[in-house]
Amino acid sequence: MHFNHYGGEAALLAADLVNAYAGPGEADPAGGAGPGEADLGEASPDGAGRDGVGPGEADPRGAGPGATATADDPSALLAAHGVVEHALGPAQRRDLRAWARRLADCFGPQDLAERCARLNRLLEEASSRPYIALHDGTPHFHYSAPGADPAAHVRALTAAGLAYIVCHADARRLGRCARAGCGRAFVDTSRAGRRAYCSVRCANNDAVARHRARRPR
Repeated sequence: MHFNHYGGEAALLAADLVNAYAGPGEADPAGGAGPGEADLGEASPDGAGRDGVGPGEADPRGAGPGATATADDPSALLAAHGVVEHALGPAQRRDLRAWARRLADCFGPQDLAERCARLNRLLEEASSRPYIALHDGTPHFHYSAPGADPAAHVRALTAAGLAYIVCHADARRLGRCARAGCGRAFVDTSRAGRRAYCSVRCANNDAVARHRARRPR
């Protein structure tokens, strides 16, 4: 599936903000399991069959740039995702850390109507003045007005990014890692849309743990 900068990339930023500033225990947990040395999924938490990304595919996105965030400052994380106005003051940092906890509730298995209701509340709170700009004669859509507060811009960007996934891809692509003890948020960018794990490492660790649990004692 193609994830463009104005939808999918914003959703990936949302996932990284959640992983940096909202622990797995603050949102819906995910269960399930998956096979294979580098397979990222098999059984979803609701029992439906879910295939993962195969060994030949790239490591999933959404878990890497989050490592650039500091304990209290998301600025480096925003820069890693191409947000131009990424320098934040103390109040804006607090704002985005609190916003990350709100975004967290939109990831993981849940009723579609409930997920949409949560996103609608975020969209309402994050509403700004979107506009179309011409860069070298090419129209580009921006989620907030020029000169908008950086934190307000990120709120609008991430809320719209998650809405983009729900409306133009599949709400189930807003996942939670199935490995017990992880629960990291991720955006499933695989072709099949059946990932169950945030990374190859978690898939491998879970496969090893299940293999050991099946061995006779």
